[in-house]
Amino acid sequence: MRLYRGLARVFPRSFTAKLMAVVFLGLHVPLLVLLLWMAATGHYARGVMWTVVGVVLLATLLGTAIAMMALYRLMAPLRQAADALEAYYDEQRLPHLPDLGHDEIGRLLRSINRNLHGVDAGLRDLRRSVLLDPLTQALNRRGCEQALADSAAWASAQARPLTLFVVDLDNLKPINDAHGHLAGDQVLVRLVETARLWLRGPDWIGRWGRDEFLLAVHADSNEAGERVTRWLAQLAAPARAGEPPVKASAGAARYRPGDDLREAYRRADAAMYRAKYAGGGRLLRAED
Repeated sequence: MRLYRGLARVFPRSFTAKLMAVVFLGLHVPLLVLLLWMAATGHYARGVMWTVVGVVLLATLLGTAIAMMALYRLMAPLRQAADALEAYYDEQRLPHLPDLGHDEIGRLLRSINRNLHGVDAGLRDLRRSVLLDPLTQALNRRGCEQALADSAAWASAQARPLTLFVVDLDNLKPINDAHGHLAGDQVLVRLVETARLWLRGPDWIGRWGRDEFLLAVHADSNEAGERVTRWLAQLAAPARAGEPPVKASAGAARYRPGDDLREAYRRADAAMYRAKYAGGGRLLRAED
């Protein structure tokens, strides 16, 4: 490490320059010693001595140039590894470094590949655990808040309509009482899975509370309302035997660019409660 620290003072930004300095000194120190020895001993006649010195000097300079070019090319994997690490840090772009064998460079590149892919997989799992509901795998409340902001930005940028829905189950407690809490959990999972069959593109569903869900549908309120109405009817008449029917109330509110997202949610939530007080099992829109 002392040699590295010493060369780092002279070449602080280039490891290649450090290697080239070592090669240059390694090739030219012997030449310098030869010159000093010949001058001190007078072993050769002056003309012969300078001829030998010239030939050795030219050969040494040529060898130095070839060695430096070869070293620069040998440093290419290290430069590629540094670029891959910076790309992952700046853009989260995973590296695909080549497998170059079992020497130190090959082991380093394989280690970078393996470790960054492992770190990236761990980060994806962490994001999922932070933003997803563990039971239904829908977005949790934090995920809903983030997705709401993203959906509003996307709708504004694309000039597309956005409709928010608040859905609350009307008969989860009777299902739990009659069939057990496991059946109630399966109802929540089925609700999310069936919603994903008709949600499109940037649409999403999230679990806002215990049995309350939030949906964002990038369509006008009429088209989105038709989809939700068909979905609620499907839940109320399950296709598989033994599945308890699910009764849910839903409220809808249109989001317009510049609107307050919290106000849009409050309007959808108020419409959902009107649907629930009207007997449940239906969709009402805030605009109605």
